[in-house]
Order: sequence, then structure tokens, then C-alpha cells
Amino acid sequence: MDGGWALVLSAVVTAVGGILVAIISQFRKENREDHAVVSGMLQHIYKSVKGVETKVDKVEHKLNGHIKEHTRD
Repeated sequence: MDGGWALVLSAVVTAVGGILVAIISQFRKENREDHAVVSGMLQHIYKSVKGVETKVDKVEHKLNGHIKEHTRD
């Protein structure tokens, strides 16, 4: 292999490497955006469930009090 072909081969390897880096960085950007969306959804679900748990705890407390009243009689 002479110097000319070595130069062409190194240019091709560099170009392919650059394209691969660009593709990988694009996937990482999309992954970050998707992660942000999912994280926001999970926070919304957590807040919703947290409110439901509070309501369930209140109902449970009332129900326990009601059952205790029946067992006293």
C-alpha cells in the first residue's frame, strides 16, 4: 500500500467515525428528552397517587372508628 491509499483509507475511517459519533450523540439527545418526559409523567402519577393515599387513609380511619363504635355495643 502506498502513501496515497493510506491517506484515502485514513480519511474514510475518520469520516465513518465522525458519522457514528453524530448518530450516537443524536440518540443520547433523544434519550435525554424521553427521560425528561417519563420523569414528568412519573412525578404527576406520584402526586396523584399520594393524594389518593391520603383520601384512603382518611376513609380507613373513619371506617375503623365506625367499626369500633359497633363493637362497643
